[in-house]
Amino acid sequence: MRRTCAVLGLIAVAAAAALLAPDAALAQGTPALRSYADPVGADSRLVVWIAAQLHLMFAAFVLAVPMFALYLECMGWRLAKREPATAARYDWLAHEMARLLPPAYSLTAITGAFLGFALFAAYPGFMGYMTNVFGPTFVVYPLFFVAETLCLYLWYYAWNRLQGDRKWLHVMLGVLLNLFGTIVMFIADAWATFMMTPAGVDQSGNLISLYAAVWNPGWMPLNIHRLVANITFGALLCGAYAAYRFLLAADDEERALYDWMGYTGNLIALFTMLFLPFAGYYFGFELFAFSATYGVTLMGGVLSWLFIIQAIVIASLFIGAAYYAWLGFLRIPGSEAQQRWVPAFNIILILGFMVWATPHTMAASIEESTGGFHPLLGALGLMAPKMIAVTLILLVLYVSYLLYRHAGRILTVPWAKTGSLVQWGLIALTGAAIIGLGIYGYFAPAHIRIQTSIWQILVLIGGIVVTFVLDQFLLAGARTQAAVRWGTMPRRGQYVLIALAFIIVWLMGLMGYARSAVRLNWHIFGLMEDTSAGAGLPSLGEAAIVITGITLIFFVLLAGSFAISGLSGGSKGAHGSERRAATAS
Repeated sequence: MRRTCAVLGLIAVAAAAALLAPDAALAQGTPALRSYADPVGADSRLVVWIAAQLHLMFAAFVLAVPMFALYLECMGWRLAKREPATAARYDWLAHEMARLLPPAYSLTAITGAFLGFALFAAYPGFMGYMTNVFGPTFVVYPLFFVAETLCLYLWYYAWNRLQGDRKWLHVMLGVLLNLFGTIVMFIADAWATFMMTPAGVDQSGNLISLYAAVWNPGWMPLNIHRLVANITFGALLCGAYAAYRFLLAADDEERALYDWMGYTGNLIALFTMLFLPFAGYYFGFELFAFSATYGVTLMGGVLSWLFIIQAIVIASLFIGAAYYAWLGFLRIPGSEAQQRWVPAFNIILILGFMVWATPHTMAASIEESTGGFHPLLGALGLMAPKMIAVTLILLVLYVSYLLYRHAGRILTVPWAKTGSLVQWGLIALTGAAIIGLGIYGYFAPAHIRIQTSIWQILVLIGGIVVTFVLDQFLLAGARTQAAVRWGTMPRRGQYVLIALAFIIVWLMGLMGYARSAVRLNWHIFGLMEDTSAGAGLPSLGEAAIVITGITLIFFVLLAGSFAISGLSGGSKGAHGSERRAATAS
């Protein structure tokens, strides 16, 4: 397995642009080169689309999982001397997540090599131009890729050897793994964003500044957006793996540990989802600032319906994650007071997503586009009401987490009643400020409306930080009524985790398509036009079929990856002592 991944990683050097985004409209075309190869006798764009999306999904998985696995390992390392049982529990969970990486990394290399061959075979002119612009990065990229590969296998296979006094060496390997993986993603993002927001070249496409080409207007926003999205993606896939192992568990000990793993994956996903919409807005703002065409195409043009679908899919994602978290109250004796809030929270989430999904106008055809705006729905379709809705949704998810922290625990600090009143008062004030800013922005000019949207984000973040710090002091010395009953989560909770994994994969495919399709008939926006016979976008229905097919292929491959991971250590195999210690804690 190790040799396979390393060899395939070196083969991927020839792919040069292996991490270019999934492009529905990708084809070769320069002013001087109009011919398009058809090496496989099939639609080359479709082949590249499928290969790129599969590669991107596996790359996101192997980038994200080491991040929170390392975080969990560091938590266990910090507690090793004071609370050895708890430390063993965290170390077991980190190792169990890392177990998923070796086969997934091999699939990442395989899909990357296939993508590289498809790109260079079908679109040599386009790839030749990209090589001329980014040639130095094509040398640096494989070096970091190989370094990441070495660190990954050393980090995973040396886990049991580098314990105790040598644990710091293992942690350093994990730090290097995450550092090299992030650099690899950043380099590839430069290629992808150059296609959307080209910089560092003159009007004829001649390179002026490699630095400007890399640090183009869309580069850093996409880096941030992908980093947050990848963590959410990897956490939900780990949660699905935990659900799968939970459903097949043969004893209560194993069931309890995989229940905890599923809870942790969902918790990480919920936390990162709080920031994901804002990272997306940041990327969108930079695109619109670069060219107003992007804003028209995405929000009011041919791709506007994608965002209606996106809103519905994201609603399913958020509500599903919140529902799983609410089911977690059933594990905690004495959580009846917190459970009473669940119906109200559910209503707020549903109403909020109804506003978020409401379009300004429903122009699905030329005939419909001649109509006016609906007197009510037209107002809800504006950005100001949507910002109120999505920000309040995120506030509700955060409050759900606070309630979970308090479930089954009795506050013992002398000022507990006053502190709780202040905390909930601040949360109510945060919600009121978000609504007030949104209403003001609705009636204000456009430039003021954008500022109020930013202030809503800052108010939400400020409210979360202040109330969370206060919560830390409130829970200091809190008395637990009864231990959490891990392993008692209803089976429907495990099916929710599996459904969430399917939703996030499908959503990733949808938004990858949207980001690439927004270029319309351009390979490199405004610089290199697509002149192939198949230039243009597939219909929304065709795109949905392709995205669904990619999702199914990904899960088939992922299921094989999970099965291989299970062979490397069963419930009674390696790390058994950690499992017993974790259960005991």
